[in-house]
Amino acid sequence: MNAEKRANTAILQANSEKEKAEKKKSEYDNLIASEKKIIDRKAEELNDQFRIKWKWVMFILIAYSGFATLFTGFKSERVVSDCVSAFNDVINMFTKVTDIIDGISGQITGAIGIPESIAVIFVAIVVFGIIGTIMFFGGKFVVNVYQTYCYDEISLLVALVSVVVLIWFAELMPLNIVLMLILSHIGYIGVRWYIKSYKENH
Repeated sequence: MNAEKRANTAILQANSEKEKAEKKKSEYDNLIASEKKIIDRKAEELNDQFRIKWKWVMFILIAYSGFATLFTGFKSERVVSDCVSAFNDVINMFTKVTDIIDGISGQITGAIGIPESIAVIFVAIVVFGIIGTIMFFGGKFVVNVYQTYCYDEISLLVALVSVVVLIWFAELMPLNIVLMLILSHIGYIGVRWYIKSYKENH
C-alpha cells in the first residue's frame, strides 16, 4: 500500500509539475506574442511616418517640376502654338460634323419635304448619338484597360516624364506635341497590356 501511495503521489507531483510547466510555457508564449505585437505596431508606425515624409517629398518635387515645366511651356512659342493648333483641330472637327449634319438634313428636307429645322434636330440627334455611343464605349474600354494594366505609380511617372520631355524638347519634336503625348501614352498602355498578358500566359 505504501508503495502504491508513493506512486500515486509521484504521479500527482508529476502532473502538477507538468501543469506548471505548461502554464509557464503559455505565459511565455503570451509574452512573446505581446512583444511581437508591440514590435509590429512600432514598425508600422515608423513605416507610416516614413511613407508620409516620402509622400511629402515626392509631392514637393512633383509640384516644383510641374510649375517649372508649365512655366517653360508658357514661355515656349512652339508649345503654345501646338496647343492652340490642337484646340483648333478639335473645333474644326466639330465644324465638319455640323456641316455634315446640315448637308444630310438638307437632303432629307428636299427628298421628304419636312421642315429643315426638324430635319436638323433629327440628324443631329442621330449623329451625336452615334458619336457619343462610340466615345462612351471606347472610353470605357480604354479606362478598363488602364485600370487593369496601368493603374499604378509607374503610369503617373511615365505621364509626367512624357509631358516634361515634350515641353522641354518641344523644338525638336517632329509632330504636334499634344498628338505625340497622346500617341506616346497609347503606346505605353499597349506595351503594359502586352507585358501583363505575356506574363499571365507564361
